[in-house]
Amino acid sequence: MMAVRRLAFVIAAFALVGACSAPVKPPWRPVDLPVSGTRVLGFVRTSSGIVMTGSVPGPSGRAPAAWLNGTAVPLFPATGYGRQAELTLPAASGARLLALGSAYGGAHANPRPTIWTGSVTDGLTEHAQPVELLGGERAVTTSGSAAGPAEFVLTGQWDHRSGGVGAAVWTSADGASWALREDPALLSTASEQTRVLAAAFDGQDYVAVGDARSGLSVRPMAWTSADGSAWTRVSLPSPADSASAWRVTCSGSACDAVGVTTEQRLACWHSGPSWTTAAGGPVIPAAQLLEVTGLTLDESGHLDVAVKVAGRPRLWRVGRHCEDFAELPLPEPAASLALLADGPDLLLATTTGSASRVWRYPLPR
Repeated sequence: MMAVRRLAFVIAAFALVGACSAPVKPPWRPVDLPVSGTRVLGFVRTSSGIVMTGSVPGPSGRAPAAWLNGTAVPLFPATGYGRQAELTLPAASGARLLALGSAYGGAHANPRPTIWTGSVTDGLTEHAQPVELLGGERAVTTSGSAAGPAEFVLTGQWDHRSGGVGAAVWTSADGASWALREDPALLSTASEQTRVLAAAFDGQDYVAVGDARSGLSVRPMAWTSADGSAWTRVSLPSPADSASAWRVTCSGSACDAVGVTTEQRLACWHSGPSWTTAAGGPVIPAAQLLEVTGLTLDESGHLDVAVKVAGRPRLWRVGRHCEDFAELPLPEPAASLALLADGPDLLLATTTGSASRVWRYPLPR
């Protein structure tokens, strides 16, 4: 009888040890989505709360969708591609909203861009544009957006008549009439090709980031503008022989940018009286391409960064000077991520195939 009791005690002890050593699941909390099959591709903070943009299943495949604090934002498409678009690159200034729609179609199945503007109260309206504004034979890509109190801004690359392929900016005051800005500070030259990858508004100026390439050399660049039309080019300090700035976020009058060095490390820039830079995090092998796909500044002053390594999304966290690197576990495998800091939490959308899931994560202090 005593032997049986001892055996039971040993089994219980081993069970307790096993329970204590079991891996702890990350504290991700799922957020309910209003429609099954929703794809969430972007978040933006407005004066009334958080707007998320993307798409839902529609009669022709996908249909545009946006939500403010979980409630559907009214949408007013104007074209066939607009009715099939997924809303990406959201930007906001107070209640003013901007989003870029993307639908696939045409003879070459290229993405067909549509422009949507409005407000959190009136909804988003598609404004039909000439094909040649963002598309046509001179189109390259549209990769960034920003909104200020007086102007909406889209950024990317364009095959300019002067300088060839280089950084590009489109602006609109009313959201309906748009113009490509051929500012010399943006254009490539015979010896250097410019590229804008992202944009933000710091409360006073528009800020765009990217790079300038000359042969094998890549220099990180920033551009600033008070009105979106006239731009000043700023050479950023480089934390390595070559580096590129991929994403930017602004809080108050200060901005933070992140990018990648040629050694495949994370690069950070912080604005102040002047831009400062540092590199941090692991060195990623050259065969595994490192890309930065998202950035948000949380309330503790850390940067939460969505990256891809060899095409696989990962979630990193660093200080504003790339210090204190940590990798946050993802709640599930995903093809793409969208993120936004919200108070003490990180809001994350994981997208795989035709649907997304949205999560909250309590960030370390």
